[in-house]
Amino acid sequence: MIIQMVLDRRDLSKLTESLLYFFTHFTFLCKLLNFQYYEQDLLKIENFLTDPAFYGFSDDQLKIIKAKIRSSDVIATAFRICCTCTCTFYALVPFIDESRKMSLPLPGWLPYDATEHYFSTVFVQVLSVFISAYCNTAIDIITWKMITLVSAQFEVLRQNLEVIDYEATPEESEAALVKCVEHHTKIMDLAKQVQVVFSKGMFLQIFGSVIVICTTGFQMIVVPIPSVQFVVLVSYLCGMTTQVATYCWYGHDVITTSDAVGLSFYMSNWYLCDEKLRRSMFIFLEKTKKFTSVKAGNFITLSLATLMQILRSSYSYFAVLQRLYTDDS
Repeated sequence: MIIQMVLDRRDLSKLTESLLYFFTHFTFLCKLLNFQYYEQDLLKIENFLTDPAFYGFSDDQLKIIKAKIRSSDVIATAFRICCTCTCTFYALVPFIDESRKMSLPLPGWLPYDATEHYFSTVFVQVLSVFISAYCNTAIDIITWKMITLVSAQFEVLRQNLEVIDYEATPEESEAALVKCVEHHTKIMDLAKQVQVVFSKGMFLQIFGSVIVICTTGFQMIVVPIPSVQFVVLVSYLCGMTTQVATYCWYGHDVITTSDAVGLSFYMSNWYLCDEKLRRSMFIFLEKTKKFTSVKAGNFITLSLATLMQILRSSYSYFAVLQRLYTDDS
């Protein structure tokens, strides 16, 4: 693909087509290398989740965690179906689109005449696309579920804070509060560990998504609208937008659930506790004023506001490409 981009450097239409696929696969390879590099840290997270602070929940609290996991399962399944459909469309384009007849699914320079080994080349390319799509989505889904676990634990903590009975003995009330404080500390540690493992991969995904969404949108104005290739590009754009949007959605969920922890105090009969316990509560409340967030590259906060910035950036680059293309024409 790099060689092909060098050869097509003066043709903006062909260059952006190669860029589209290049950044998709480049981002995936970087995420895969990052995943393998932090393999031991991921195993540490698995061991960390065996901490007693993350066990011993009531049936209602288990339902909260299971509901969160189920929702991520639904989104993950829908995302994989979208990716499978897109890969299938790409594999079928050379056979159902007359304008792309005998073309390869992926652009790139080959050291041999592809027409002499056309079907074997197509088979290898399609197989590699399906494998990379499956592995890429697997890394995404693991990341989403790890972030989901963080927000689910914050939901459980909020419920525990709401049910503390301050009419009980001071010792019992203090023990319940201390347990919640320890749980909060463990959740924050979990969020930090998840960020360490997946931060670089999430940053590369956001960077790649900006370029891919931009170039896909540009390709959509280059190809004829009533064509198979246009339908494929629409499907691809939906998949890429869903991918980055899901990261931001789950990151925003962590922000909202952690930010609401302090409010859960006021859902209990906290005003009945003694002065000593109130001082401890105030210290904990000060700590909960700073919400927990998941950051990509340790400086880009995953949130819905970040998603809007990504889409705005993509549109800005798209407008520049469109202007250049119009001037060249």
